[in-house]
Amino acid sequence: MLIVAFPSAGLVGAFAVSYLTSQLGMKDIGDLEFTKISPTYAIKDGEIYGPVRIYNKENLYAILSSIPLNPTHTYDLITKSIEFAKNNNIKKIIIPRGLEAYENKKNDPISYGVAVNKNSKSLLEEYNLPSIKGAMILGVDASVISALKNSEIPCIVLYTTCRMMFPDDDAIIKSIRTLADIIRVKVETEKFEEQLEKISKENEKLIAETKNYFENTSGKSASILPPGIG
Repeated sequence: MLIVAFPSAGLVGAFAVSYLTSQLGMKDIGDLEFTKISPTYAIKDGEIYGPVRIYNKENLYAILSSIPLNPTHTYDLITKSIEFAKNNNIKKIIIPRGLEAYENKKNDPISYGVAVNKNSKSLLEEYNLPSIKGAMILGVDASVISALKNSEIPCIVLYTTCRMMFPDDDAIIKSIRTLADIIRVKVETEKFEEQLEKISKENEKLIAETKNYFENTSGKSASILPPGIG
């Protein structure tokens, strides 16, 4: 299985997968080059690191971007992720994302599954994921679906309802638990607040960049439609 994550509403997918890679002891096996000109690089101990890292443990892979992406870069990232999956005989792709709720209030978040190609519907039943009754998919999330819809590999987008805050800890915890159920592992979440504070400090730049991106983006990427529509 391959999990692909990058910043979204509430920083749901990026933080959930960052936490999982740490808790499961997944090994950083390199970076994924998805554009001819990378939007950013990091230097650590004198070495250059790309913004999109690949992690692995046994039959589980994760691709994690440390930066928010525009629709074009998103399409390229997902396309390269599908290519990576094919080259490594990966049978399923899961993409966790945040889905902004119409009412921006603290509620129990819900994780929904969206089957993006004809081979994916069975995964919703396998993982017992409810379907979204109505939503608007724009921008970056539309690019995700555009890249996935013609793939032969079963792929689902795992949307967890969230508030437009950075990060939304309740939504992240829900996403972590749902992903843990999907990959059939046990993950400690009780001490998540302490971990989240640590991760938040390590990802202050990510939080600032993502918040600025959403504040300056004309349209939302994915949001639940208000009652009475759809």
